[in-house]
Amino acid sequence: MTNVTAISQAQESKSVDTLMRIRTILDSKEVSASQLAKEMSVSPATISQILKGSYKADTTKIIEKMAKWLTLREQKNNAPITNPGFVMTTTAKQIINDMTYAQISESIVVIYGASGVGKSEAIREYKRTNNNVWHITASPSRSSLTECLYELAMELGMDDAPRRKGQLSRVIRNRLQGSEGLVVIDEADHLDYPTLEELRIMQEETGIGMVLVGNNKVYTQLTGGRRNEDFARLFSRIAKKRGIHKTKQADVKAIAEAWGIHQEAERKTMINISERPGGLRLLSKTLKLAAMFANGSTITDKTLRAAFQELETNE
Repeated sequence: MTNVTAISQAQESKSVDTLMRIRTILDSKEVSASQLAKEMSVSPATISQILKGSYKADTTKIIEKMAKWLTLREQKNNAPITNPGFVMTTTAKQIINDMTYAQISESIVVIYGASGVGKSEAIREYKRTNNNVWHITASPSRSSLTECLYELAMELGMDDAPRRKGQLSRVIRNRLQGSEGLVVIDEADHLDYPTLEELRIMQEETGIGMVLVGNNKVYTQLTGGRRNEDFARLFSRIAKKRGIHKTKQADVKAIAEAWGIHQEAERKTMINISERPGGLRLLSKTLKLAAMFANGSTITDKTLRAAFQELETNE
């Protein structure tokens, strides 16, 4: 047997093994075919055709992607991160209560303040546990009136929405009318006055709740920085305002409990980390890396500090 033949047979054997393992995972329902396709950046149809043996093109690159996906999955399973997921902190409870108020009272609520205090996590949890909650995130590319409305239309499931702002506004209003829903706009500090004014009118005409979330600039935007007549009209419609300017120690303690961290030294380190820029977001990243360092053992002050040091070095 030549070396070329041996290599070819080894590659063929590896490909067969990869396909068998993928089939086993899909058959067990641990991962859906659509999720697998998404994580591999290929179409579900391609996955299906390869597994059925009906794929017409060369399968080498796709099977290589499958093998890489399996390797990453094994690494995650061998170094489990005991991430408890969402933690109902004091701040999260306040935010969720504010969103509940906005939806029930059909009002506008503004939540603003420091980055990394858990605003976005609380929004996602509220959406997960309630009906008719639509969450979009503004950005420099989605800050204009048309782009913001189109982003909302996509979130509402209106894939065939028009791209002209007048038509967009009308179809979105029709969709929201009578829904008793809640529209949440994160990073709302990117929005300009015409967009904010359009959202205000939409909220009033449809009777939905609306929550604008972002940094301190959101509050400045809504007041115009000087309460001029135009912004005063918008500001007067805000039923409730929630300023969150730093991470609460009670939030850190709740997260420590959720992660099973009970020693005082570890908790002090967690509080120190949370007081850095990024707050709870930085703490979450540190805990996940510390869990990898601990490799299934209890997270210690040493692993916390090592994880934080590595993240700081990479900045």
